[in-house]
Amino acid sequence: MEAKFDIPVLMVTFNRPAYAQQVFDKIKRLKPKQLFIFSDAPRAGKAGEAEKVAECRALFDDANFTWDCEVHKHFATANMGCGPGVKTAITWAFESVEKLIILEDDCVPDLSFFDYCETMLAKYENDPKVMHVAGTRWNEEFDAGKGDHFFCTVGHVWGWATWKRAWKLYDYRMSTWVKKHDRKMVRDIYHDRILYQFWVDCFVDTFKNIASTNHTWDYQWQYTLFKNKGLSTVPKENLITNIGELGAHTKVDDTDVSSFNRKTGTWAEDESIAVKVEPNIAYEKYHIRNFFLRDTTFKQRLKFFIKSFI
Repeated sequence: MEAKFDIPVLMVTFNRPAYAQQVFDKIKRLKPKQLFIFSDAPRAGKAGEAEKVAECRALFDDANFTWDCEVHKHFATANMGCGPGVKTAITWAFESVEKLIILEDDCVPDLSFFDYCETMLAKYENDPKVMHVAGTRWNEEFDAGKGDHFFCTVGHVWGWATWKRAWKLYDYRMSTWVKKHDRKMVRDIYHDRILYQFWVDCFVDTFKNIASTNHTWDYQWQYTLFKNKGLSTVPKENLITNIGELGAHTKVDDTDVSSFNRKTGTWAEDESIAVKVEPNIAYEKYHIRNFFLRDTTFKQRLKFFIKSFI
């Protein structure tokens, strides 16, 4: 059967075969010409994990590809962890392609997500300011305008896409991090002490723990966006349902159930409305306060405010 979709897709998997199956089912309906599959290896001492990883890998046996697809597989032989694993997967795929759609095994897309990514990747391919194409739309109660997409300085990674030209700027080790200088960088984006101190604390914590943990890669990518004044496209409708309420590093008592199993809409291009390539700052301030900071107390926010003067 002939392939139908030209943009390469990367699927990142680990130890959740039931989740991976749902994402792969969407990909099979899409029928991309190129599919990159990364599978992290089981962790030592985790009973039953090797079997679950094997189940995930079995999903991608040749017999399960019923269309003409160029399949690339990177099955790790030792566990890398969430941070190095995803970073390695994306870097590996970009050795062969110039643009890429990225789905982790718990991010189930509406099929129109792929149309959206294809359109955004073509539209902004040669605009260095645009570095990220996000598939999630948070805080839909906020009116961000009538366009089919808008721009944000925050790049969400539950279903997303980017270009090799942007990814080559990624600095997993945050080697250029200088707290004094980079605090000013973030402050110049938001002009709000609580909001920028929130990000500074995230980056300080990430920088301190990169060498000792393997849990994060996305804060480093967000740092890369800020550092390079990069923008993310955001669809008018949410296009991704995250089904992964329980993962390798998620605990039942700290699971934010409001973030998972959100409904998706359908994206359609609207060329009648011109979209300016500039961040919607009003949306960003609302989004950070009502998403990232929604569970913080007054005391915690006051602490952010006071720390911003130090």
